[in-house]
Amino acid sequence: MAVGIDEVFKVLSKGVMISINSQKYLDIANFLMIDENFDELFAILKKLGFTLNGENGYFYISKKENMNEAELNSFLNNHKNILISIAILKQLFPYLDRGHILKQTDFIVHYKQKEDALLEQKFEYIFKTKDLKDIVEKFFDLLEKNYILEKKENDSKDEYLVLSALEYYTKIVQSVV
Repeated sequence: MAVGIDEVFKVLSKGVMISINSQKYLDIANFLMIDENFDELFAILKKLGFTLNGENGYFYISKKENMNEAELNSFLNNHKNILISIAILKQLFPYLDRGHILKQTDFIVHYKQKEDALLEQKFEYIFKTKDLKDIVEKFFDLLEKNYILEKKENDSKDEYLVLSALEYYTKIVQSVV
C-alpha cells in the first residue's frame, strides 16, 4: 500500500508515536525514513506551528516552541501513569530495549521475585487495584496504547515487541530522577 503525506499527517496528528520497528505503522515509518518525505512533511508542519521529530527510530509531532511551565505541568500530569509505568518496567527489566520481546508471564515472574512494597504501591496508585492479573493486563494495555509495546502477531498471547519509542519515555524518566 502506498502511503502519502496526508495519511502520515492524519496518524501523527492523533498523537501517535511511530516506531520504525512497529508492524502496525511499518508503511508510515518507511515513508518517513525517506529524507524527501520527511523534509516535505517537516516544512508543512512548520507552517502550522509544529515540528516533525525523528529521533533514534521513532517519529512524533511537537509544538515548535518549548513548553511553558503550565504546559509542562499539564504534560507531566497527563502522562504520569505512563512515566511511572516506564520506571517500573525499567526497574524490573533494566536492560530492556527496543526490539526485545517482553512476555506477560516473564513480567509476572520478575514482579513476584522483586517482593517490593513500594512497587506494589506504585501499581495500586496507577491502576487502583491489588489484583495481579488485573494489574498486568492494565499495565500492558497502557504501554500498548502509548506506543511502547506492540502485541506480536503469533500463536503466543503474551508476547509484545518493545518499540523504539521506549527511549522517548525513558529519557523523560531519567531526566526526572
